[in-house]
Amino acid sequence: MTNYLLTLLCVLSFLIPFTSIGQNSTGDEEEVLMESYPNDHDFYNFYIYDSVEYSQSTPYHALHTHLDFLKEDNYHPKVAARVFPTKVGNLDYRIELANELKLVFAAKGIYVNTLDLPLEKNYIEKNTQKKRYIIDSKIPDIYLIKVGDRWRYSSYSALKVRSIFEEVYPSYSREFIKFISSVHKGQKYVLGLKVWQWGAILVLLLALYLTYYISQWLFSVIIRVLFSKQENPNIIHLLIKKYSSPVVIALLCLLFHLALPLLLLDSYIMLGLSIAVKFVFGLCIATFLFRTADILVAQLMFSRKRFSIDRHLAPVLRSSFRLVALMLGILSILKVMGYNINNLVTGISFGGLIIAFAAQDTVKNFIGSIMLFTDKPFKVGDSIIVKGQSGIVEEIGFRTTKIRTFDNSLVSLPNNLAADNDINNMGKRHFRRFRTMLSLEYGSDRHKVKEFIQQIRTAIDEHEITKKEGYQVRLYQFAPSSIDVLLNVFFVTDDYDIELKSREELMFTIMEIADKVGVNFAFPTQTIHLSSEDKEV
Repeated sequence: MTNYLLTLLCVLSFLIPFTSIGQNSTGDEEEVLMESYPNDHDFYNFYIYDSVEYSQSTPYHALHTHLDFLKEDNYHPKVAARVFPTKVGNLDYRIELANELKLVFAAKGIYVNTLDLPLEKNYIEKNTQKKRYIIDSKIPDIYLIKVGDRWRYSSYSALKVRSIFEEVYPSYSREFIKFISSVHKGQKYVLGLKVWQWGAILVLLLALYLTYYISQWLFSVIIRVLFSKQENPNIIHLLIKKYSSPVVIALLCLLFHLALPLLLLDSYIMLGLSIAVKFVFGLCIATFLFRTADILVAQLMFSRKRFSIDRHLAPVLRSSFRLVALMLGILSILKVMGYNINNLVTGISFGGLIIAFAAQDTVKNFIGSIMLFTDKPFKVGDSIIVKGQSGIVEEIGFRTTKIRTFDNSLVSLPNNLAADNDINNMGKRHFRRFRTMLSLEYGSDRHKVKEFIQQIRTAIDEHEITKKEGYQVRLYQFAPSSIDVLLNVFFVTDDYDIELKSREELMFTIMEIADKVGVNFAFPTQTIHLSSEDKEV
């Protein structure tokens, strides 16, 4: 008899938890507490409600309870509503909040699969030291708190859901999304999607296709209107060619991203499409920045203003701008994809500092090349004297300037030295000066000397490329072994070879004048006079 009683008590003790399901004062069904032991040192509390098992032990379990039980193949809205505080409205109202918040997550691009949800029962927020978890920084008003041994949305968050939903979905789209939600249920799947979803995708693709061509035409019209006063019409064509595709495709990505929540796709498909759209959008930004380098260089080259650049600077600037644009483009892609680039930017800055110290000579030369092209102390083809080197500038490169000396050797001068030293640009001269002394013998007749000087002046006036004013032909000094006539004349040319030719012609003319007048050129001589005196013995 005792054994029968013990057996009966054991059966009753086992059945008691399952027979306690009934109705509470709020009209909600009661639940049964269960325990799950996923490992040896921790456990989570699970409950049975509406004939399904769920948990609110951690933020992870609470959010999954909300979203997983709103899926069509696992649709238990009463369980999903358990994550909202019971004092906020009745059960039907909380079910509406659960559905609206799910749609808000979809519109904001917040997917449970990508969230790093805590699995700690007593999770504490670092900033506030409270048992609170903000779902995403995009909607900071929506967060979970721990009440007793359960995590749920705060009362404040529950009251904010409706206003956030109305902000995300304007009035004209709310009824549409509700209609779509009702159509969503009860249809059969074809290749993983429902019939209405395939239809919506086809309509969306057709709309994007038409939008692509309309947007390209509209973009070209806007560019032509905005830059109608552009000095160079080629810039307008270049702007349309370079910017049309990335701008229009970025617009299509934005429209597709806005329409994506209306398709009510599975969260995994939504996540994949969202990542793909964000990547393409980031790629458009990177392409836009990269092509901006070409636009800037072209604008500077064709500009007629004082900051226009030399054509030899274009490759250097284009490479520099493209490098900067490439780095900004990569950072933009990572930012759009949702990565925190602050640490990466810090690392790049620190790495750039290290590289700058290691390659400071290269950096100096690069800055020097920029200074050479902007200040324009010389250009290719000029005859210069810098750092003891003289010759013709043959090439101005990224790091060095190449000078072809007059003995035909090639000298490579670092740009930082060229920029920091005095540069004598012989090629910038408007005139080429010829200065020399014409030394005549002592004993020359002064009348002949005057005639010699006068005829040289006449020869200068008659020469084709001599400057007819400002020259000097004067009796200059009595030198130790000659009478010197100063000749200071200018040739109107910027060509070194023509200067030499003109100098030669003038010198031959002077020799002919000397022979005709009858004066002789002196050369260094020394006369020694000896005197002797008779010595008395």
